[in-house]
Amino acid sequence: VHSSIVQRLAAWLGLHLYYVYAMPLMPSAGPDPDNNDYVLRIFVEGEAEALLARAKRLELDLNDSFVRNALKKGDVCNAILTNDEIVAFDWSAFTPTHVEDGVFVGFDARHRYGYFGYTLPEYRGRHLPRMFARLKERYCMEHGCTHTISYIAVDNRSSIQSSIAMGRHRIGLAGYLKLGSTFFAFADRAVRQSGFHFFLPATAPDLSGPTQRSPS
Repeated sequence: VHSSIVQRLAAWLGLHLYYVYAMPLMPSAGPDPDNNDYVLRIFVEGEAEALLARAKRLELDLNDSFVRNALKKGDVCNAILTNDEIVAFDWSAFTPTHVEDGVFVGFDARHRYGYFGYTLPEYRGRHLPRMFARLKERYCMEHGCTHTISYIAVDNRSSIQSSIAMGRHRIGLAGYLKLGSTFFAFADRAVRQSGFHFFLPATAPDLSGPTQRSPS
């Protein structure tokens, strides 16, 4: 509770604090998941209609505008389906991505940046993301990535525990201060060496693209 209060106070002051997590993408041996109940489908540009048709539950929050803009940007949706309906997903980005309020997150070309993930409550505890992690990693490696990187609010304990369970390790702390016209981004040395950073574009950003809501 204390950390949550501190985080809310920091946000009120314009200060955003995050842990940054990373993990190398390693080619793994062994067979692909053999589970007739679930399947992983990676939706890419041009497949918005197919994705939206399978995002039937409102709590998934995969609205039309977000989906179309994200896929157009080149991001991909890693969706786990059962009975041809999405029950869990997360997104991968390969280019700088809008966070909120005009702030973007950047990273170098070796990284797959993970964001906005969700699993329907009744499907939690089944380790679905881990079940299909190999297939998702394979796709990213085929597209030139060697690592995955993401960030999580310092008081988001459930997401932190999930990241650790997925094998990700915390490389450091990063964040930014934005209050009115004042903006200052910061990161410790390990995070800077990874290429991960928050920034404001030098020119007016195109905010029609996806806005991150839940780091994954």
